[in-house]
Amino acid sequence: MFNLFDAIASNGETIVNRKPIIVAGALLIAFLAGQAAEAKRWGCWIQADRNVKIRNTANNATAAVNDWNSLTILNLTSVGSGEETYVFNANSGNTGWGGLASIVSYSGCTILRATAQLNTYYSWTTNAARGVHCQEIGHTFGLDHSNDGGCMGGGYWYDIATHYTIVQKNINEIGTMYASRVAGSPDFSTVGPEVDTPRFHAFWANNPRSLRETTGLASQIVVATVTGIAKGAPIVNRQPDGHVSRIPTQRVSFSVEGGIKGSLEAGDSFVLFQNGNAANRFDEDPSYAPGSRHLLFLTARGDGTYLVVSPSGRFELSDGDGHSELIPAATQGFAADLKGAKLQHVMFDVVRSLAPVDAE
Repeated sequence: MFNLFDAIASNGETIVNRKPIIVAGALLIAFLAGQAAEAKRWGCWIQADRNVKIRNTANNATAAVNDWNSLTILNLTSVGSGEETYVFNANSGNTGWGGLASIVSYSGCTILRATAQLNTYYSWTTNAARGVHCQEIGHTFGLDHSNDGGCMGGGYWYDIATHYTIVQKNINEIGTMYASRVAGSPDFSTVGPEVDTPRFHAFWANNPRSLRETTGLASQIVVATVTGIAKGAPIVNRQPDGHVSRIPTQRVSFSVEGGIKGSLEAGDSFVLFQNGNAANRFDEDPSYAPGSRHLLFLTARGDGTYLVVSPSGRFELSDGDGHSELIPAATQGFAADLKGAKLQHVMFDVVRSLAPVDAE
C-alpha cells in the first residue's frame, strides 16, 4: 500500500526540517500575475455573425448585456424566443460552480444556441453577479478566461466583484473574431469541433490562487484511486418562460491510498459528485478513468458526496509511487504551473501550510 507520509518524508528526511522544493524560499505559490494580459478564444466556438439574438430573463444581467452590446461590434437584439444566447438565474444547488456557459446546439464550431447562467445557490453581491454574468455571456461569444483586468479573468486572477465589466482587450478580441462575420450573413463554414471539445465553461464558486489557499479551502486532502463511475441524476432547471436546462452528472467512486487532511485515510472509500460526463464535459474537469490515481482537494457536499475545491484542486498522478508527477486538470493559474511537480514535494508544502504560522 502506498504510504503518503513515506512519500513526504522520503530519503529519511523529517518533515519539520525539510525545505520547500516547489518554490524556493516560499510556500505560497502565487498566481501568475505576469502572464500575458490578452484575451483568449474558447476553443473554436463563435457565433454565426455579429447580430446575436439574446433572451435575458435575469435582471442582474442587464448591465452586462448592455456592456457587450454597446462597447463591442456585436449587435445584441433582445428577443422572446429563437435566441442564440439565453441568460438566466437558477438555483442548481451545491455544484461547485457559481456561473455556467453551455453550448446547447451548434454546427461545426458555430454556436446555434448557448446559455449563460448564474447559480443562485451561492450568495452574490450586485457587482459580483454582474461580473459572473459578464463572464458567462462572454463565453457564449467564444471568449475564454483571460488575465486582462476585466470580467473574463474575474475569480481566476482577481476579484470578480471589482472587475465586473469588459475591458479594451475584450473589445479588441471580439473585433478581431467578428470582423468578417457581417451581420445578416451568417458563417457556418468553420470545421470542428473535436469530439471531446468542452461545451460547458464554469465560473467556480471557489477560485484558489495558491496551494496554501487550496489547502485551506479543502476539508479533505487525499491520494485516491478511481474504482467506479456511475451516471448521476441530471441537474434540471425549469424557468417560468418554459426554458428547461439539463446538465448531466456522474458519481465517481474512489479508494483512499492516503490522507493528509481530514478524516479520510488509507482503506476508506468515498464518492465524488462530478458535473458533466464523457460526452458533455466541463472545461478543465474531464471525466475520470477507472484505475487512475489522483491527488484531490475536496469539500463535502452535504449529501454524503464530495466535490473538488475547483479544477485547481484536482491532479492526476503519473504512476504508482511516491515519486509520481502531477498532471493538473486546470489549464491556467498556479495549479497549471505545477505540471510535472513531484507528489512528495507538493505534499510537503501542503503539510507546511497546515502547520501553525509561528511553526514555519
